[in-house]
Amino acid sequence: MKHIILWQTSIAAVLLLSGCSLDERIPAEMTRMDQSRPLAKESSLEAEVSLDIGSIEISGDSLKQAYSFDLEYDKAAYEPQVSYDDDSGNTGRFSLKLESTHKKGIRSERENNRLHLNLTDAVPVSLHINSGVGDARLALSRLHLSSLDLESGVGGARISSYEPNPSVCDSIRLRSGVGSMDAVGLGNLNFRSLEFEGGVGGATLDFSGQWRQDAEVRITVGVGGVTVRMPRDVGVRVSAEKHFLSGLQLDGFRKEGGEDYYSANYSKAKVRVSVTVKTGVGGFRISWL
Repeated sequence: MKHIILWQTSIAAVLLLSGCSLDERIPAEMTRMDQSRPLAKESSLEAEVSLDIGSIEISGDSLKQAYSFDLEYDKAAYEPQVSYDDDSGNTGRFSLKLESTHKKGIRSERENNRLHLNLTDAVPVSLHINSGVGDARLALSRLHLSSLDLESGVGGARISSYEPNPSVCDSIRLRSGVGSMDAVGLGNLNFRSLEFEGGVGGATLDFSGQWRQDAEVRITVGVGGVTVRMPRDVGVRVSAEKHFLSGLQLDGFRKEGGEDYYSANYSKAKVRVSVTVKTGVGGFRISWL
């Protein structure tokens, strides 16, 4: 009993020293912000999105606007910063950040910030996304994706692409913190290189889709395991650096000339993918679609 009282007293002292009285309660003040921007002479678009806390949904659409978004947020605790610059050549630069105002006090209730962003499918788009605490959903089917950088902090992330990307995607970088990451249709994105960094939580990377060029894939496995799903007509070479606590499962591969593993169809495949794996505590597996 004494331990419980001491713990409660310590919590109260910390709150008082930080400037928060125990009876101070700040209610949520949810508000909505809508905005769009007409597409003018831009031949490409760069979009940067960052939310400290909240869910993110991004999709492509046949828009006459470069972008349109609907943001619902707690204005008592967060402040949005939105900008668009089309003065630098033919590239439009869109930025949306939702950051904490760091106001003192205890939240009497919590509401989830939500962002739904539509981007034009008329020009190539470079996406940079930072999701702090919250889920991220990226529906990339209609976009002309030229690059993708996604950092997921705490929360799940899902990426989908069910149509071939009309543009060449130079690079994709996916970083997962605490939470799962699931991706489907990665083969449709027409990328040259893809890098995945795992954290705490598993990941499933589905590379189905219309492959049109050879590619390099680099995967760092964290605590959670990573499962890769590959189409059977894609030739795969795997170079793996194994951790003593991890497992490596490569169905239908053979080891040739050193430490590399090759799929049975590698020599005859029209498209070849080189996969470099660094495993952590979690295991790594490749299965076939």
